[in-house]
Amino acid sequence: MKNQHQQQVKTEIEHVQTWSGPLPAPESLIKYNEAAPGAADKIIAMAESEMQHRHELEKKALADNSRLAFVSTILGFLSIIVLSVLVGFAIYQGNSGLAFGAIIGAIAAVAGLFTYSKVKSNRDTQQ
Repeated sequence: MKNQHQQQVKTEIEHVQTWSGPLPAPESLIKYNEAAPGAADKIIAMAESEMQHRHELEKKALADNSRLAFVSTILGFLSIIVLSVLVGFAIYQGNSGLAFGAIIGAIAAVAGLFTYSKVKSNRDTQQ
């Protein structure tokens, strides 16, 4: 008599392959080349072109940031000079309350800009 309950063993094999980088895995490049001769060279050239473009954008962004920092420093220095003259003139005219208010306002503005730039920088870093 045959065994009424035959056990079946089922085996599943799953093959997972991952690859990280700007180019496909070497095996994939070979397959691309087999499907379309010269495709691997075109893919590599495209990745090199993209990398060069990204580097140019990063250089431009760095140069723009350097110019912005320089201009900001000059404008900040000029603002301090103008504020000092105005506060000195207000004190000379006997308006010490106005002078005190101008100083507090300037300190608050600088603190606000500093806080805003830190928050924006942190937000940009997290993205």
